[in-house]
Amino acid sequence: MFEADPGIILTKLDRYILSQLTGPFAIFALILIGIYWVGRAIGLFDQLIGDGQSVGVFLEITLLFLPQVVAIVLPVAAFAAAIYVSNRLHSDSEMVVLQSSGVSPMRLARPFAIFAFLVALMATILSHYLQPLSQQKLLDRQAELAQDMATRMIVGGKFLHPSENVTFFVGAVKDDGTLLDIFLHDQRAAKRDVTYTANKAVFLRNESAARLVMFDGLIQTFDQENQLLTKIQFDEFVFDIGTLTGKGKDAVRSITEYSTLEALRPSKDMLENSGISEVEFVLTAHKRIEQPIQSFVYPLIGMSVLLLGSFSRFGVTRQIFAAIGIVLALSVIAVPLRDIIKSDISLWPLIYLPDVLGLALVWLFLHLSSRTRGRRATPRQVAA
Repeated sequence: MFEADPGIILTKLDRYILSQLTGPFAIFALILIGIYWVGRAIGLFDQLIGDGQSVGVFLEITLLFLPQVVAIVLPVAAFAAAIYVSNRLHSDSEMVVLQSSGVSPMRLARPFAIFAFLVALMATILSHYLQPLSQQKLLDRQAELAQDMATRMIVGGKFLHPSENVTFFVGAVKDDGTLLDIFLHDQRAAKRDVTYTANKAVFLRNESAARLVMFDGLIQTFDQENQLLTKIQFDEFVFDIGTLTGKGKDAVRSITEYSTLEALRPSKDMLENSGISEVEFVLTAHKRIEQPIQSFVYPLIGMSVLLLGSFSRFGVTRQIFAAIGIVLALSVIAVPLRDIIKSDISLWPLIYLPDVLGLALVWLFLHLSSRTRGRRATPRQVAA
């Protein structure tokens, strides 16, 4: 069988191992996504349903979180799949057959490397395209929901708190929609309280914003630091009521909404609109670049460590725990390195140090495995 055509046999080997990796990877990914997603969805469900939104809106919002969740679990799912398949090749003695057929550890690593590359490609698309796009769509959807909430907030005779440190009151609502006796107290700004009062107001809404147009009113601003009260009377004043929920389009933008290229070189407008430092932007961009690299390195670590194990129908338990320990150690090393980078952004290459160490360990384990197989094969070759 093995004398027929080595090129075709090697291609079949790649396809066989890749087919073995696909199923466990999909299962592990679905399990991890489900666990993470359920934990995230519970709090979101209480919030949205509590605000009077439908189950359809809840499902729409949770789907927009999906790219972020998938990007997080891909490296772990790929690592688990590589461990599972490598262990099964050992326990089913398939590894013995492959090794006795002259397949080297470096050759065995090729289908795992192809699998790791495909997962890394998937992670790249998620990190650099789908995740920022979904976050931007999420911002737009939250702005729409904020307008809906603002509409339901117009209730006569009740003090309402649409968000923390905001109090809103409407004395009465006339049949034509005119609002009477408006009171709005805003304490969201640090050390500054702003109170709006008006005799009447009308609520206007279009596709982009919800506005409260107040007439014959007064704006009182109290500066807590200087103990200074400022009063401004107005005949007409327009207020973006959608911002009262903290989720309008004028709300502070999240760093995840920007593309990787934008985050690498943030503009002054980006820094002002988000309130985030340049260091945080650059660090986030490199973390996005590094995430697909993790998806490539982790499964190779799992495979290469298990190749060091002896052939046994009981598996390679020690090697499995060793592989898990190495991945955890690399993850732990990344934490202080990011703190160092925050203090000096010019040291950003350090964020890739765990991945470089991981690839070096993969090469070392494959080299050691090749030498071990060579020593074990020598007596048999001599005897032959």
